[in-house]
Parts: sequence; C-alpha cells; structure tokens
Amino acid sequence: MAQLRLTAPALSLAVVRAELTRIAAARQASDPHLHYLDGRELLGPDEAEDLADGLHPTAAAYRHMGMRFAAHAFATDGPFR
Repeated sequence: MAQLRLTAPALSLAVVRAELTRIAAARQASDPHLHYLDGRELLGPDEAEDLADGLHPTAAAYRHMGMRFAAHAFATDGPFR
C-alpha cells in the first residue's frame, strides 16, 4: 500500500475526508458491512448559519442531521437495510 506523503500544513479536513473515503472504499472489498458517510452529507458548508457559534450545531441543525442520517442509513439500499 502506498504511503500518503503530507507536507505541513497539508493535513486539512478536506485531506482527512478524502483519505477516509479512499480507505473505506478499499476496505469495502473485503468487508461489505463497512460504510463511510461524509459529515457534509448531514450538514453542509452552506448551512453554517445552523452552527450557533460557528462550530456547534443548533437544536434545529441536530434535527436536520438526524433526519438526514436516518434517510441515508435506512434507505432501501442503505447500510442498515
């Protein structure tokens, strides 16, 4: 397996998400029960107003995130079906 070479300050959230996506996809070949969900699918960058202090979700944001997670997880082809 090739090693990822990073230079400072290259370890950004975008890099971490890309690596998690890559690793999960590679490992799904031997573990079909492994799933990865990028958090931006639950609360996207365009919903920053739902972060009370710019970091922590509001109660409404938690409701949106929960509904989106349930829709993803329990969809006909979702990981919990």
